[in-house]
Amino acid sequence: MLWDKKCIRCYETHQIRAAEYTMVNEILPLNSDEIINKLRSILIESKRTVHDEDLLKKVDTLCLSLENELKKRDFGNREVFKGTETGRKSEKFWDHNMRDRRKNDNIMDVIEAGLCLLDKDLKIIWANKTLSDWLDLKESPVGFSCKDIFHCNESNIENCEALKVFKGGEGRVLQTWITSKRGKRICVQRIAIPITSRNGDIENVLVHLEDVTISENSLHWLLLLQQLGEKMQGTLHLEKLLQLILTCVTTGHAFGFNRAMLFLVNKEEKVLQGKLAVGPSTPEEANRIWNEISSRYGTLEEILDAIDYGHNFDNTLSSLTKEMKFSLTDTSEIVVACASEKNSIIVFDAANDPRLTEYFRNALGVNEFVCVPLIVKNESLGVIVADNIYTRAPITEDLVNVLSMFANQAALAIENAETYKKLKNKVKQLTKTQELLVRSEKFAAIGSMASYIAHEIRNPLVTIGGFTRSLSRFHFEDPKIKTNLDIILAEVMRLEKILNNITNYSKPSPPEKVASQICEIVKNTCSLMENYFKERNINFCLEHIRDLPPIMAVSSQITQVLFNILMNAVEAMPHGGDLTIKIALVEESLKIDIVDTGTGMTKEELQNIFDPFYTTKTDGTGVGLAICRKIIEEHRGKICVKSEYGKGTTMSLLLPIH
Repeated sequence: MLWDKKCIRCYETHQIRAAEYTMVNEILPLNSDEIINKLRSILIESKRTVHDEDLLKKVDTLCLSLENELKKRDFGNREVFKGTETGRKSEKFWDHNMRDRRKNDNIMDVIEAGLCLLDKDLKIIWANKTLSDWLDLKESPVGFSCKDIFHCNESNIENCEALKVFKGGEGRVLQTWITSKRGKRICVQRIAIPITSRNGDIENVLVHLEDVTISENSLHWLLLLQQLGEKMQGTLHLEKLLQLILTCVTTGHAFGFNRAMLFLVNKEEKVLQGKLAVGPSTPEEANRIWNEISSRYGTLEEILDAIDYGHNFDNTLSSLTKEMKFSLTDTSEIVVACASEKNSIIVFDAANDPRLTEYFRNALGVNEFVCVPLIVKNESLGVIVADNIYTRAPITEDLVNVLSMFANQAALAIENAETYKKLKNKVKQLTKTQELLVRSEKFAAIGSMASYIAHEIRNPLVTIGGFTRSLSRFHFEDPKIKTNLDIILAEVMRLEKILNNITNYSKPSPPEKVASQICEIVKNTCSLMENYFKERNINFCLEHIRDLPPIMAVSSQITQVLFNILMNAVEAMPHGGDLTIKIALVEESLKIDIVDTGTGMTKEELQNIFDPFYTTKTDGTGVGLAICRKIIEEHRGKICVKSEYGKGTTMSLLLPIH
């Protein structure tokens, strides 16, 4: 039978269609559900675990099987079967295949992992719904570059895992942060897996992403708490520690609250006292401070190292906080309730929350804030109050939980600082007591020595002085005799002066003190020395306010102190100078400053000037200032000195009014 060309073409077409149908029937036994289920099982099994090489091989094998099936089924010649018996069978197969693919897509969409397929240009040719949900994508990412979708900067082979795989490298786990279109930061673990053709050529890369934001944030908070804990435990100065704590609460590199207030329990007064607050007073100030911090500091450590502990934190918020004082029995105040209940309290609607008093609500001026107790050894030391008054950022329970852990560390650091402060004060008291004891021993020794000197020296000294004065009345031909007699008299007078000073130092003060006007005592003393000032070219000046209150004093002793100090000041100005006395009211005391422009003193001299028998004068006894300090302290006052060598000295007396 002879066939024309038309018949031959029909036969060839039929053979081609038959071959294609045979290929379709050969594909039908492949079970894609089984592949997907295995892939899902592997992903679930590996959730929150470290991905090793075996896992990569398992996922790679399943993806190859899935790739081959999809390629075989998606041959796209649906029209050639239309209208024929073979076409009708193909239509049935096509519908079954499409239902199967839709089922596979649904399975891929419910997997808790982001999946996408990349071509060699790093463009996405397929992605599941999970990936779109994570990144808040409004449209399919298919056709877009992975860089545009993930908003990452990894555009070179050193950092991009997909590029490494296309270059023949092996896929491995990479952890990175990606940003959604809404600005949400997500930490993901990425695995780039090569998908090869039958010839072994890498045609695509499957990127598997797992959200590890929660675990990464947990690790971040743990490391942050460790860093802050080490910093706080190394700070023993209480005031510095409180500044450090509130800085950690408010800095964006740590907890990032806009403002923070700190209250501490005062056990003696049984109140919760506001101590310090940190935070801007206006939105403009907030923006300025935050911009300055972000431009100057890159890490939390840099911020903490740059804290200016000498800076005055008495801003509006801090002044308001220091005025707050609540009785520990008044649990109607939310901060007291927080301290007594030892639980954190989050207030979401301050305007309508019955736990707030009107005073605290108005003082804070914010609708959402958190109170966190400072607890150590099951005891509340205080409360931290924090808010986001400017950014309006929500206060989540997770953030409060971490803040509570930080507060416990802060409470322990505060207890350590308070213990250190008490210990330091005890050491200071012991040192002062030791100094008083040593001084008392010196007094006792000087008293015994003075009695012995008075008994053993005074009578012979008087005799020597008397005979010398008698001899000086006679006229001697030899002038040297007169000179020698004058020397003997001068030395006798010097010995008498030393003896009188020592006796006065050990002599007990009169028990009775009377109300005295310090200005009158100063004026009377200076009038006695007026001629002495003129002879030494001293410009004297007295400055004081009117109506100064009286002090309880022994006028003669205060006069002795003033006379001694004024004599020292004049002797420090051998060529003349300025001598000024300033009298002022300082709290509950009167302060007398005696200022000269003399030679001043060295540091060594300043440390020893009040020690008995220490002197820098050739004819001094070294007990004048020691007597002055003894008298002032017996009047419950203080005496101190400031001096700069070559510029002058200021001697200050502080005497209580009552």
